Amino acid sequence: MPSDVIVRIRSPRGFVDLPGTVDAVGPAASSAFEERKSAPGIHLLAVAVSDSDYAISLSAPVPGDSLAALREGEGKTVLIVFPGHSPVRRRLRAVAVSNVEVVPDPGVASQAAPIDLNAGREGAAPLWLLPAGVFSASPTLGPDGPAARDALVTAARWISARRTSTLTQLFPPSAFHPEEPVRKERLSARRGAALLDQARAALEIAAVGGEEARRDPTAAATLRSAATTILSHLIATSLDDRGFAPVAERAAEEILALIEREAGDETARPALRAHAIHLLQLRAPGLTAAQQERARGLVRGLLREAPPYDELTGPWDLAMCGASEFHEGECNILVSTHGFKEIALPPEAPPSPNGWSPYRAFEAPFKTPAGEPIRVFARAATPRDENLEMGMAFFIGVLIDRHAQLGAFDLRAAAVQVKQEGYKLMMNSQCAGLTTRFAVSQMFPDADIYSSWDSTYFRTGSDGVVTASEGVDCFVAALRGMSKRASHAELDARLRKAQWPHPQAQIAGFSQFVGPSHPLVVARYSDVNRDGRADYYDGFLDFQLADIAEDIEASMTPRDPGVSASQIGGDGAAGLNWAAGSLNRVAQYSDIWAGLAGQSELYYAFQSGGFFSHREPPHDVPTGGAVQQDLGRLPAVTRFQQSNEALGGLSVEVMFHSHLSHAAKELKRLLCAADAMRRALDLGHLSGGDALSTPRGQRCAMLLTMAGLLEFPADQNRIDGLWSMALKALRLPQISRSAVRACITDEDHEMSNYYGSRRGLAQLLAALERSDPGAFQQLGSEDPFVGRLSEIDLSAEGKPED
Repeated sequence: MPSDVIVRIRSPRGFVDLPGTVDAVGPAASSAFEERKSAPGIHLLAVAVSDSDYAISLSAPVPGDSLAALREGEGKTVLIVFPGHSPVRRRLRAVAVSNVEVVPDPGVASQAAPIDLNAGREGAAPLWLLPAGVFSASPTLGPDGPAARDALVTAARWISARRTSTLTQLFPPSAFHPEEPVRKERLSARRGAALLDQARAALEIAAVGGEEARRDPTAAATLRSAATTILSHLIATSLDDRGFAPVAERAAEEILALIEREAGDETARPALRAHAIHLLQLRAPGLTAAQQERARGLVRGLLREAPPYDELTGPWDLAMCGASEFHEGECNILVSTHGFKEIALPPEAPPSPNGWSPYRAFEAPFKTPAGEPIRVFARAATPRDENLEMGMAFFIGVLIDRHAQLGAFDLRAAAVQVKQEGYKLMMNSQCAGLTTRFAVSQMFPDADIYSSWDSTYFRTGSDGVVTASEGVDCFVAALRGMSKRASHAELDARLRKAQWPHPQAQIAGFSQFVGPSHPLVVARYSDVNRDGRADYYDGFLDFQLADIAEDIEASMTPRDPGVSASQIGGDGAAGLNWAAGSLNRVAQYSDIWAGLAGQSELYYAFQSGGFFSHREPPHDVPTGGAVQQDLGRLPAVTRFQQSNEALGGLSVEVMFHSHLSHAAKELKRLLCAADAMRRALDLGHLSGGDALSTPRGQRCAMLLTMAGLLEFPADQNRIDGLWSMALKALRLPQISRSAVRACITDEDHEMSNYYGSRRGLAQLLAALERSDPGAFQQLGSEDPFVGRLSEIDLSAEGKPED
């Protein structure tokens, strides 16, 4: 007699329980399954190695997502649950489905009525998810046109604000209203097919070479980009709900087709092609095996596999531009360590471009593949003239070797406009060069760039002259590899052999100089469309950017930029990239930050996550539940994520409010650093024993970090003004910056603690208790909002300029 049973299957969304009846047990199970598999219904054969097999028929109807989970479970272990007994394990050998009634997924309110996805956000662009499963600018589905296309762009921005939730949860838990019940609406797999068709139709309308693309190339590219974002999100959703797997496969094919079309026409956008490839790479687990292989090939195609050796005819001439304190010693190293020979300047050599440090020429003891000489032209340089050889066709490569001065020298170098002429291999040898790689890659997008990861080491003699240099050693290793026509992957291997010991060497394949053979790493430090969001985190590549200039005096005065958060560009966006890069320097050069989980401070955990607003607030932001704040109204927000893919296990997106996008880059650095430290403490990612165990100690650590960030050559009145703005925004007492600076000493610098130390923290606490008891008392306040960013007042903000 048949008996009731539950078949329990593990799926990405949890366990799925399917009721049914047992048709046969033991040796008869297999034949019973064969007899019934063509009959209407769902029939299973569950087998064991040394126990009874079961033939089971499931009860109808079956939800669509449950059927998908069942099919995914074929060949895997399931649990058979008999009433009143412990579950038994069996392997699901076969599934037969015939004339089955599939019902809509239970509990999906999005199928009953239109959902306002931006409900409650004043001024937000309208965005509705209709029962048909498509996006719309209104609760009714109108004819295709500009409004419908605007809805797809709005949807792409809506999607881009989410990092961990997919279409299986349209409304993730609110970070600033935890008391509200979690809404259960989601998109069903059946409606996902309709959304796929909507995105595909948009791609056809805005196709490369089509009427729309020729009429308005930027708008068409933006629509193609929005459709690609939606397709990518459908693929991501399939990882949470395997019922989306067929939709994901078709979505991936659409992205692959776009990649093929996004070339060879004046209306094509190479940046969108590269971005689409990157999105496929990120969504690889949701692709079929064949699609994964195609995606890997496309990623490889984005990179120059090797320098263009066939184009590099004649002698190879490279420039070595070192700071004056490195120049003499590194010239000596070329000769004494690497066997170079100093030669007279060739008559065809150009004069030194800075006019005050003439070239010294050195010939390598090895030749080009064609037997021509390899020559290095060395000169002393400053940040304002170090890149000039990038604009001289005579040179095929440049080594920059200097101190970083906490990023101040990078700011100066990036301000000098130089247009690249001819092929260039560029090696940046300094401290934490990856923090400013985005700026270098924007200046020289066609160069093969090798950026330093950790501090690049050197040694000096008693006279202060450099006697050994990791940067020169690696530079020569690269030249030797090029002389043998090495690929970038092979150059990377040579550099790893030449590099000196580093703390990060525990990472498999760690390279002190990160070059083009590291596509994933490079994507974290590139910003192809310059919107202040690193490519790795850019869900939507917006081509309709507004150039936002800095307004230092009004840095804390909210001003509506007149565009969406994803459209912020210009100096405003560049300042956010600088802020994220600065945080990586802070984490590496302060033992206060050494308590980050998994030694994440060594691995560039902080990346630019773009702008947000109260109309497009950030989602999926862990807060630690310390206090309730409206994240959409904070000046800066950092989104911490624990991830097995991230080096050190932690990645952090640094975000800024679009209505303060005009703020000075220095203030962006201060506010982002303050929020990052506060949030790391709230979430338990940052610990430091007694020093950081009290609110007073935590707030003083924040002061030290901010004081270190303001150590760069500039008008001191201006710096003090920024300091005062930051303290006010953080509800901190107006403590003298000089008093805090005095606690970052030469001793700290010797220990590479440029942004404060535990020693300095103890000194600051003692100094304030003695000299400023009022401030000392305020810093110990039990008010949890002290030392936490205030929500910005948008009630009387300035309007965008015409």
